[in-house]
Amino acid sequence: MASEMDPLYGLGPARFLVTQRPWLDLYGVYVRPVAPFGSASSKPYYDQALIHRCLPDELLFEVFARMTPYSLGKGACVCRKWRYTIRNPVFWRSACLKAWQASGPLENYKLVQSKYEYSWRKMWLLRPRIRTDGLYVSRNTYIRVGVAEWKVTNPVHLVCYYRYMRFFPSGRFLYKNSSHKVKDVAKCMNFRASKADCVFSGHSTLSEDKVEAAILYSGARPTVLRFRLR
Repeated sequence: MASEMDPLYGLGPARFLVTQRPWLDLYGVYVRPVAPFGSASSKPYYDQALIHRCLPDELLFEVFARMTPYSLGKGACVCRKWRYTIRNPVFWRSACLKAWQASGPLENYKLVQSKYEYSWRKMWLLRPRIRTDGLYVSRNTYIRVGVAEWKVTNPVHLVCYYRYMRFFPSGRFLYKNSSHKVKDVAKCMNFRASKADCVFSGHSTLSEDKVEAAILYSGARPTVLRFRLR
């Protein structure tokens, strides 16, 4: 038995080939940027993309607090630090209370607890809302009979006009029918518009994804518009 085990005792230690990975040694090492090649400036060069690393968390919080929710969504794609900071419920709570201020704070608090699992961000993403940072535009057409010429032809005209609506967080909105483009109408879509601009105002209500807007024309009965958000 001993003679059979002698060759095994003569074996040397096993050796394994390890692939060298020098880039692993750079993890956690901060490399200071250098000035661009050929630059005559003696000042150190700092990458502007890394400026958020120099800002304290308090200042970064104040910057995010003044951004719109749509800008916050874009800012969350910048880096991991921004994404974690923007997930703070304070930003989304103020956005939700402003977007649905017509419902009242108490109703919004009840809704976020019962339907959205205490997450204001989830409420902002899933609950239907009316955007108040622009104009809603719909293009409408109809056919109108023209004046016959020489009693030979019976022409028709394809009339095109646009319906503009601008909503406000308080529940009020502005309404205007015009054949002009957006760049010409957007200037007068405010409460300072004159009567010559033919801008009418009204009140709107939002129930789930259904919107009811009541327009009051001068000298006429209120007109109710109903549409669904998608």
